[in-house]
Amino acid sequence: MRIIMKLAGMFCVMAACALTGIALERRLKKRWQLFREMRETLVFLEKEMTYHRSPIHEAFRAAAGRCATELGDVLLETAGQIERRSGQTFREMWSEALMRQLPSGLLAQDELHLFGETAAALCNTDVVMQKTLLEKYADRFRLMSEAEAEACREKGGLYRRLSAAAGIFLVILLI
Repeated sequence: MRIIMKLAGMFCVMAACALTGIALERRLKKRWQLFREMRETLVFLEKEMTYHRSPIHEAFRAAAGRCATELGDVLLETAGQIERRSGQTFREMWSEALMRQLPSGLLAQDELHLFGETAAALCNTDVVMQKTLLEKYADRFRLMSEAEAEACREKGGLYRRLSAAAGIFLVILLI
């Protein structure tokens, strides 16, 4: 009976360590997907809003349909707030949607601030300025996405291996 309890404990320790490594790797991938999707969304919105002259809420709904991350929920919530005409500025609506829909702790403060800054590009009355800002922010998110993809490749497997090694170390230590 005692051996079974030890084996169960070892299994639990190994499983906890392995799941921690998987969760850390998943967090890296989530960040990469979010940055990549924001860039793709900005490129899509540039075409919708500057060439097709779509109203912002329609462009957001169309872009949200193409999203696979929480960014789609941010766009849908912002589009709904725009349609309600609550009297808030676009920047306030965008910031509130970001705070509500993006997972807390996923982004650093400066990254979250960059997401908030894109409000200037998304709701601008001057078409030329809007196009320029959308291109600028799309390029910034492209760079962030590339950096995060590199970090994901480098650190993802490392997190899994280190967590497995930590699990083995803890099992040996507890024996």
